[in-house]
Parts: sequence; structure tokens; C-alpha cells
Amino acid sequence: MFHIFIDKPYYSIGELSAICDIPQKTLRYYDEIGLFTPDRRNEETHYRLYSKGQIITVVIIKNLKQMGFSLKEIKEIVSENEAKALEKNMLKKLQSMKQEIEDSINRYTEYCYFLKKIQSGIDILEELSDSCSDEMKISVEFIPEINLLYDRRIMKDYDYSEISLERWLGITDKAKTMNCKITGPVYVTFYDSNILNKFLSQDSEIEFAVQVEESKPAEHIRPFGGMLAATVIHIGNYEDISSTYIQLIKWIKKHNYRTAGPATEEFILSPLDVNDEARRVTKIIIPVEKDS
Repeated sequence: MFHIFIDKPYYSIGELSAICDIPQKTLRYYDEIGLFTPDRRNEETHYRLYSKGQIITVVIIKNLKQMGFSLKEIKEIVSENEAKALEKNMLKKLQSMKQEIEDSINRYTEYCYFLKKIQSGIDILEELSDSCSDEMKISVEFIPEINLLYDRRIMKDYDYSEISLERWLGITDKAKTMNCKITGPVYVTFYDSNILNKFLSQDSEIEFAVQVEESKPAEHIRPFGGMLAATVIHIGNYEDISSTYIQLIKWIKKHNYRTAGPATEEFILSPLDVNDEARRVTKIIIPVEKDS
């Protein structure tokens, strides 16, 4: 069909549609928005008539649209009709694509770490369900150093049984605002001189933090770990965690250790991960030193 039309001085909208493989409806819309208007109109019928040179313009528009340019950007390129306009918009598009790729990589990385955290919690639950003993598994382990983006402040009349969702969500939002890559779970550290003060409904200095990829400390980013700690896994409702703390503290004293820092909770399977309270997994971490 192309060779039948190619030598005509003007083409109807139907002919241009067939030559360029573009719907007539689209050509009418381009005319309405001023993107691509016919060179002339039939004085009697008002039918659109397109010149031979406009075939190239349609091909350019189609190519730019397939490359992802918006109609607004295409209109600017076509109206200026020079390489500089194309270069400017191409550079802008490439920068936008680069940012989209970086955002996708960051989301992929975050999802991978999130999956790893979920799988870790599932493994713990399965290991405990396969165990024949009801005794708590308490141990002393070396905690590798990581970096935490943190928010540390006083909480008035702190009620440990209520998960502070506002601060929890606040620290993850802060990480995204600062363009930090989240690489692990939320950590909550209690800075009271007595570890059990958190259960007394009083003012408490509490830090909410999230593990991030950043390799060195900066403002609101600090190292965590690099020490020995007595640890235990608490399974289930957070309201029952006080009894787990008590058993852990007793174990520390019984095995000739002393506490050497504030208690931290690592939320492996948190209330934001699973609705079932029985499937929640919290790791209690208390730095310790051998008692002389």
C-alpha cells in the first residue's frame, strides 16, 4: 500500500494512517492537542490533508513515543525541529531512566534483605518446633558490627506492651528520606541503667533504629555490635517478653557474666511482618563481660 500512496502530493487521514501504521483516532488526537496538524484542509469537506514531508514527522513521533517520551516532550522536539532539542530531551530521558534503574536496584536489594529476614524467622520457628525441650536456648555469642540509622529520645510513661508504631514507621521513613539502603530489621535499644526498668511504665530513653548499608558512621548513623552478648529468642506475644528478660538476666548471673551495656531487641518477625502473635520472633541482645 505504501508504494501506491508515496508519490501523491497530499494524503487523506486514512491514507496516512495506512502508510505509517497509526490509528486515525490517534492522528485526530494529535491534531486536537497541536502536536501534529495537517498541512491543509479541504475547503469544502474540511477533511485533513497531509503533505509528503509529514510522513517523516509521523515516523519521528512514533519512534520518540516508543522510546518513552511524553507527548509534551515530543511536541517540544518536533516544534523546535533541530538536533539540540532532541539532545536536551534525550539527556533528560536518560537521567530519568538511570534514576529509575537505581530505584529498582535499591528496591530489589531491600526486598532481598527482607526475604532473608523472613526466612531467618521461619528457620528459628521450625527449629524450636522440632526441639523436644521447652527450655529457653540462651547463649553467649559475638555480635558482628553493623551500622544503624537511629532515633534516640525519651518516651514518657513508656508502656513496653505497646509496640510504638509511630516511631517504628518513622525510622524506616527516615532511612528512605536520607536515601539509606535498609539491609536488616528494626532494633530497639533501652538505655535505662536498670534493664528491667522498661517494664515499670516510667519515662525511658529508647532508641529505634534500622540496619542500613552505609559503611561508616555519620549523622544519626552509629555502629552496633562488635561485642559479646548473651542472647535469647522470644517467640510470641510481646506482652510476655518480661519473663524472657528475667530468665536471661538470671542466666547471665548464674554463668558468671555481668551486663556491659544496654539491652537491644532485634525484631526478626515483627508485628509489621506477621499478624499471628504466636509467630513473632524477637531476639534479645544484652552485652556481657566475664565476671572476675
